[in-house]
Amino acid sequence: MKLKAFTKLTVKSMLMNFLPLVLTFSIFPMFLSCVIGYFQKDQFTPSVDMPIMSVHIVDEDDSIQSRNLKQFLNNDQIKSIIEIKEEEKDARYELIIPKGYENSLKLSTDSPIIINTKDKGYQSMGTMLGNIIDKYNEEISQSMYIRKSIDGKDIFPKEKEELFNIVNNEIYQVYNTNSIKNTIVTTKRSLSSYEHFSITFLSYMFIMVIMSMVAGEDSQKESGVYNRIMSTSITEVEYFKYNMITSYMFIVFLNCLYVFTYRIAGLSFQGSISILILIILTQSLLATALTGFVLEFFKKKIGLGILNALMIIQLVIGVGYLPLQKIGNGFLAKIATDYAPDVLIARAYRNYLIYNNLESIKTNLLLISLISVVILLICTLKVKLKWGEQ
Repeated sequence: MKLKAFTKLTVKSMLMNFLPLVLTFSIFPMFLSCVIGYFQKDQFTPSVDMPIMSVHIVDEDDSIQSRNLKQFLNNDQIKSIIEIKEEEKDARYELIIPKGYENSLKLSTDSPIIINTKDKGYQSMGTMLGNIIDKYNEEISQSMYIRKSIDGKDIFPKEKEELFNIVNNEIYQVYNTNSIKNTIVTTKRSLSSYEHFSITFLSYMFIMVIMSMVAGEDSQKESGVYNRIMSTSITEVEYFKYNMITSYMFIVFLNCLYVFTYRIAGLSFQGSISILILIILTQSLLATALTGFVLEFFKKKIGLGILNALMIIQLVIGVGYLPLQKIGNGFLAKIATDYAPDVLIARAYRNYLIYNNLESIKTNLLLISLISVVILLICTLKVKLKWGEQ
């Protein structure tokens, strides 16, 4: 009965504020992303079957493996993406193979290759080029390790030579492996400008939803609703649980407003409806958990201040293409670029738009779910400890 009462209040709030919610969480963010997407269409992969990157290569290593890399970038399959330019002035991207490249492959260390984006180039395309080369280096490094292992085996020279020939053939055909094929497919199927910014503004939406929930809870306390509820036969732990359940319902509603507005308009999120709903449900769970965390561990002004700062940073990074690598390369920067909540959500939506299958998003969804459960458990423990002190 208590949960039913909480649910009725939540549904009533949805209906009373329906128009403002549609404006704030649907029309306004879509309008912004459409305007920015329209003026930045040229930054995204064209649909025609032609090279999308002009690259000038500087080979400072001049080794067997550096020449193999240049040969790889000139093969027929890669030519559908990359066009090699002899003159630096004709290229939008400069690929520098520094001295020590071959040794880095032998030692299986990080590749020292440098990719410079020229004035007319785009950071997103430079990242795509880096992804292709990273996959190539990974395959080559593995092949070289296998060759080294074969050389150390106590077998007949003829058998060793046959094994060498097999591995050599694999090295020169490395671009046919699934990992590089998938990277090439990802590049050719890069998002449209509208799809890209629909994901970029998801982070804005994500923080806005949490801010809305935090502000709504605080207004309940100020209006006396919270005190009236707590005067009944309900504990703080029960209130927290019911509040999280109804908050989850409300957040699912807000996320559906955003996502399905794009889908109905035909601008983004056009894949499988069942997978899309699964992402929305998982994303909403994380937003609910973070809402509870902010409510339990921060006062209103501090919590909203932090969320406002995060929203501004996200807009600058997402819309302005400011790479976090330029802010720092340490542990915190690695966490921010790979495992931040909004990054996991954006990655799930991006993989959904490109691959449209559950396999490509399951890892991100599992991580999001795990983080959400841990946060909710921490918040519940905090409420129990607080209740025990009263």
